[in-house]
Amino acid sequence: MMFRSFFLAGFECATGHNRHGAWIDQVAATRHDVHVDEDYRRLREVGIFAAREAIRWPLVDRGGGRYDFSSVAPFVRAAQENGVEVIWDLFHYAYPDGLDLFSEEFPQRFADYCYATARYVAARTGPTCYFTPVNEPSYFAYAGREKPLFAPHREGRGWDLKVCLVRAATQGIDAIRAACSGARMVNVDPFCRVVTRPGQPEEEIVAAWEFNNRHVFQAWDMLCGRLLPELGGSREHLDGVGMNYVSRLPPAFSCASSRLRR
Repeated sequence: MMFRSFFLAGFECATGHNRHGAWIDQVAATRHDVHVDEDYRRLREVGIFAAREAIRWPLVDRGGGRYDFSSVAPFVRAAQENGVEVIWDLFHYAYPDGLDLFSEEFPQRFADYCYATARYVAARTGPTCYFTPVNEPSYFAYAGREKPLFAPHREGRGWDLKVCLVRAATQGIDAIRAACSGARMVNVDPFCRVVTRPGQPEEEIVAAWEFNNRHVFQAWDMLCGRLLPELGGSREHLDGVGMNYVSRLPPAFSCASSRLRR
C-alpha cells in the first residue's frame, strides 16, 4: 500500500480569480488554515493517515526568487504531529500576479518554486514526499482558456493552455526530484464521461467520443511522453495517477471540450 491508510482525506483548496475577477481562497474560506491541528487530529482519530493538501503558490512566491513559507509551516507541523502523510498540491489554479501562463517565464518560475518548496518540505518530513505539481490541467485548460471561469479568463485556447501547463509540470517534476530524491508524484485530473442525448447530430456524437476516449487522457499522455514528447514527459514523470471522478458536468462541457485538441 502506498500510504499508511486505505482512505485519504482531502481539503478543498482551490485559489484564484473567479469569473467575476474576485479572489477566492477555499483554505481560508473553510477556516482550515485556522483549524488545521484539529482537522488532522480528527483524521488520526478515525484512522486516516494520509491527506491531500494545498500549498498556495501566490502566498509563497514573492517574486525575485524570494519565498515565504509561513502559510505552509502550520500544515507541515500538524501533519508531522499527527502522523499524516500529505500529498502537497503545488498549483491549484492560482498563480502569482503578473505571470503570463503562455510566456517562457512560466515554466522556469514554476520550476524554481517547485524546487524551493520541495526543499522546504523534504527538510521537515520523511524521506518520501508526495506532490501534485499541477492540479487538474485538463479542467484548468477548460475553465481558464476555453470558458472564462478562472483566470486567465480567455476563450478558445484550451489546448494551448493544456500544453503550457504540462510543459511546466514536467519541468516542475524535474526540479522537485532535484531537491528531494525520494519524491513521488500524484498527477491529478478529472476522470469523467459525457453522454449525448438520443437524436443528437453526428458531430455531437463524434465530439463525445473524442472527449471520452482522447481528451480526458491528454495531460497524462503528455506527461508520460506518449503525446507531444518534445515537452519532455516520460513514464517517470507520470508516476502516480489521481483521478477526480466527476459525475455531472455543465451541458456546454462536451461541446467546448471538442475544441481541446491539437
